[in-house]
Amino acid sequence: MTTMPDWLQIYRHVDDDTLAALGSVGLVRRAAKDVEAGKVAWEAAPSQLRVDGQLVRIDAGGPARASCDCPAPGVCKHILAAAIWLRDAAAVPAPASAPDSAPASARVVAAAAADHASAAAGTSDPLPALLAEVAALEPAAVFKAAGMAAARKAAALHQTTGAATVSATAGALLITLPSFELTCRYISGAGYAGMVSEAPPAARAVIHVLALAAVWRQQQRAIAWPAPTKAAAASAADTGGAADDTGLTPEERRFLQRLRQLVLAAFADGWSHVSEIVPAQLRALAMSARVESFPRLAGMLRTLAGTAQLLVERDTGVDERQAIRLATRIYALAQALEHSQGDRLRDLRGRERRSFDDNQALELLPLGAHWWEQRAGARGLTVSFWNPADQAIMQAVLARRDGADRNFNRAQAWSTTSLWQGAGAADTLANGALALEQVRVSADHRLSLSAETRASLLPPWTVTDARWNAAGYDDWRTLAEARSASAGLRGDAVDCVLLKPAQYDAPQLDEARQTFDWILRDRHGTPLALQLPGDAAYHRRIEHLGGWAQPGTPIRAVLARFERSLHGNRLEPLTLVIEDQGLLRAISLDYQARPAVASAPLLQRIARLFSAKPAGGDSHGSAAANGVFTPPAGDALALTLETLQRILENKGMSGRLHVPGEDCQQLEQLHNSLRACGVDLLADALRRYLDAPDTGRAVALIYLCVTCAEL
Repeated sequence: MTTMPDWLQIYRHVDDDTLAALGSVGLVRRAAKDVEAGKVAWEAAPSQLRVDGQLVRIDAGGPARASCDCPAPGVCKHILAAAIWLRDAAAVPAPASAPDSAPASARVVAAAAADHASAAAGTSDPLPALLAEVAALEPAAVFKAAGMAAARKAAALHQTTGAATVSATAGALLITLPSFELTCRYISGAGYAGMVSEAPPAARAVIHVLALAAVWRQQQRAIAWPAPTKAAAASAADTGGAADDTGLTPEERRFLQRLRQLVLAAFADGWSHVSEIVPAQLRALAMSARVESFPRLAGMLRTLAGTAQLLVERDTGVDERQAIRLATRIYALAQALEHSQGDRLRDLRGRERRSFDDNQALELLPLGAHWWEQRAGARGLTVSFWNPADQAIMQAVLARRDGADRNFNRAQAWSTTSLWQGAGAADTLANGALALEQVRVSADHRLSLSAETRASLLPPWTVTDARWNAAGYDDWRTLAEARSASAGLRGDAVDCVLLKPAQYDAPQLDEARQTFDWILRDRHGTPLALQLPGDAAYHRRIEHLGGWAQPGTPIRAVLARFERSLHGNRLEPLTLVIEDQGLLRAISLDYQARPAVASAPLLQRIARLFSAKPAGGDSHGSAAANGVFTPPAGDALALTLETLQRILENKGMSGRLHVPGEDCQQLEQLHNSLRACGVDLLADALRRYLDAPDTGRAVALIYLCVTCAEL
């Protein structure tokens, strides 16, 4: 009598979610219809099935390793139909007996039915058995199956992936890697080769090894990773663990080429008409970027994927220009990586952010919160913190898009909504430090508002605390250098800065320019101008700043944000850190007025200023952006850059970057203006675009415009 191969039982553990990870939900649905229509049957051999006329070969690797003779690449509907048919074998009618003369298909189905019934009779928690099965895997054998190149990449990422979340279904272990936002499925009996995930094919081997290694780490099992190559070991000795930076591998170059092609394709379609497939493609590229040791690109791609998803959903809280500016930066970084080596390549790659362990607390100093509203209707509260470990500002954002949660408003977000369990609302975080456990941090220093995060309040810092002495900027030259470095590709974008003035002037209301100006002086006495636009949305912040920034107030730091306007960048004060009996205390200018400070004259002048302004101003725009006053002649370059960028971004939204069209004459005039201003680099780039317009040259122009404006 023919015996059913043991490995056929693997297919009984494959659920629809696993099959959807191999193909798609729609493909699984089509495959199920073929099964219902009776289009699946055994061939002569137990490892072959005929599905809708196509020959499918199966083996112990499960559906991930099956093959089909149809022309479709990857996992097709025929393979999925075969897996569904084998999984549901118990439901297939079988003869009462299966003699040796019976067809092989009947005998196999009968055996599968018996197995299925036996398993159903003794169901129990499958997790312990599956964990034991993974524990029994030999790492050396897994590394050999994955390939030593993939194993070495997994080794480089292992310490930065953070703890995995493990759960189980009837026959599969689900291993979720939070840092990749991905779940890998280990199918019982199929081993490493049968693992399934939505990871891109180029990164799949590395991700699956990482998933198994995360389980081994939870089991406190020592892992003998393969030794790095000599070149990588030498580079790691010099860079503290970075990959070999003498040049790019052919695989890395192919990845960068795919990335640039996708970015150009998105521009060709137009960012106002983003395809539903683009966010998934960007997320896959972000995953591949991490695997290929491009952590800076990975973070930017994840952010762009989220923005693209909102554009697909027609979320009014997102602007196509956000996606365009980030996409051009990604394209420029990919170009620069392809032509770099040594120290420059290492800097452009960026450094992998180490994930915080579940048992490791992240200690932060609250810096206050500020409220914001966008013209499209989205609004939110951003709470800022100083992280002494990274010497960086971190932020958590409570936000709602237009029309969502009518009860969410300025007051409720500040005093009612709890950020994390144990922390309370934002208004409770002004007088102490904060410790967070099980916290997730994104590449751009965003703190996740996860329900799993636990918070505890700590005593406040003193003004003499060494962590505070090392925080922020007290020399504006250092700030200028950091800002300039961030404008290029080798640095991270600087949005908010912590300023520690030695002195400050009293704020002044400039009625002619309709701004509220405040001068901070560093330890050398050098002035730095902060500015709030004369707009009704800033009324409360202006009033509160005027009350706090009086002579004698011990202001130890100011949290300020770089805000782009028509005439360049400005620094807007958001919050203050003052000294109160030797301790540090955060003041949120949008919410906290100074007690017993009369400011009637200032309020009267503000009211007079507002009454002279036209209605309908943007809460994020300056007076200049609303056309209140004519820019001085010195702002000609800024106006030229802004006009050129606006024209190109409008083309990027429509998908017509490759055609100057009706804007050609205006672009020629802008070219002449750039020449007159002495910005030859940008003028040359615009000339090349006008002479031979294409999407790539236009993308380069947008990037140069943004960079020049930031510098």
